[in-house]
Amino acid sequence: MNRLFFDTQVKFRLGRHFVFILITVIAFALILYARRDNAAFLDVFWVTFINSLFFLGYAYITIFLLIPEFLLKNKIGWFLLLFILVGFGLSAVKMMVSDEIFYLSISPERYPSNGIMSLHFILINTKDMSFIVALFCVAKYAKDYIYTENLRRQLEKQHKEAQRRLLQSQLNPHFLFNTINNLYALSLLEPAKTNEITDRLQIVLKYIVEQSQRDFVNLEDEFFLVENYILLEKIRYGERLKTEFKKEGDLRLWRVPPMVLFFLAENCFKHGSSPDAREPWIKIQVKAEKKKVTFTVTNSKPGKVATLPENEAQGAGLKNLQKRLAILYTKDGYTMKIFETAESFSVKIELKRIKNEIGRKTYR
Repeated sequence: MNRLFFDTQVKFRLGRHFVFILITVIAFALILYARRDNAAFLDVFWVTFINSLFFLGYAYITIFLLIPEFLLKNKIGWFLLLFILVGFGLSAVKMMVSDEIFYLSISPERYPSNGIMSLHFILINTKDMSFIVALFCVAKYAKDYIYTENLRRQLEKQHKEAQRRLLQSQLNPHFLFNTINNLYALSLLEPAKTNEITDRLQIVLKYIVEQSQRDFVNLEDEFFLVENYILLEKIRYGERLKTEFKKEGDLRLWRVPPMVLFFLAENCFKHGSSPDAREPWIKIQVKAEKKKVTFTVTNSKPGKVATLPENEAQGAGLKNLQKRLAILYTKDGYTMKIFETAESFSVKIELKRIKNEIGRKTYR
């Protein structure tokens, strides 16, 4: 029942509108049937249904067209004018189709002998239909408020969980252990290089602690983070590791979820380079376009991979990343594809610009 009222899938939306219209027509038909003597309920229901098409049409035009396109965009004058004109026009057509349902049936004492196709009765009918439309709008807004509040709570809960997982999953402990060992070795062999390594490590750790708590960060900052991370890892691997790190477009124009690119890079080292005793390679490309930004990360596959625990498996980590993206983006807002061959493993993520879809989705 909860899905029938709040699910945004087409079948549920059509289903709840059908149920709503059916209940409304039956309710009005029962009222008319109680006020008419010697009338068959089926006849009353049919006449009610025909007339309901007009005030339901008025309600739907108002709720799904006039309010979103004019009232919510602060075009109040246009909204009032079109609201009155639509109501007046539908009232006139309704009078021509069936002029007895509300007056001859409900208030026969007010029904004039010469009919009700006049400006006076059209205005009265417009007023009556406007009242019904107002009730529908109240019901619609009440439903949308409940839906939006539930969605807000759900997203808040998911976001907190995603942040917790993010802090737990990022920054492989082996990276810190190896970097500290490298610092110690450099302090003995090449002391002049220790300052550079310390500075880069400080940049990485500070970014992870501070920026990972945000919903979105500057792509240029994320790129700089990964650049420092790769340089630190290259100290560990030396000349046998081949890396290619490219960027296209203006990264300053984009904001992305924090640690996405970092996770992809770390994933390459963790599952590609670390187990590979040969000559591993990693290619990372960031392409910023007007409507989307693309991350393409490819790493060589080791000849023999040790069995990893389930929580450290490459697939599990990528699934958690996809869950993060699903929280922050709509279904059409991102894509994530994985390609695998005998020699390489590749992940491609496309992110589109964030749009405020909540208002449109929940309203309709």
